[in-house]
Amino acid sequence: MHYNQFIASQFPNKPTMTAKIDPTKNNPLMGQRNTLSPKDIEIISKMYCVPGCEDKNVYCGAWALGNFCTTAAQKGWMEVNCKKSCSLC
Repeated sequence: MHYNQFIASQFPNKPTMTAKIDPTKNNPLMGQRNTLSPKDIEIISKMYCVPGCEDKNVYCGAWALGNFCTTAAQKGWMEVNCKKSCSLC
């Protein structure tokens, strides 16, 4: 956790959050860094990143902005090769 247990507290000595598992050990670990920890990144990736959701071409983003995801002539190819840019996963 990159925030400490007193973040945004109205009262300096009253924590806004407490560790659910072993608070005595884990509360002091809150806010120990300025960025996300490797474990934070792993958990977030599992929650929000869909395996296999990727673009197969570097230009997919630009093509998606050009409405190629919905244009009949390109739609089929885009659905297969530009899933992420076309918001298909």
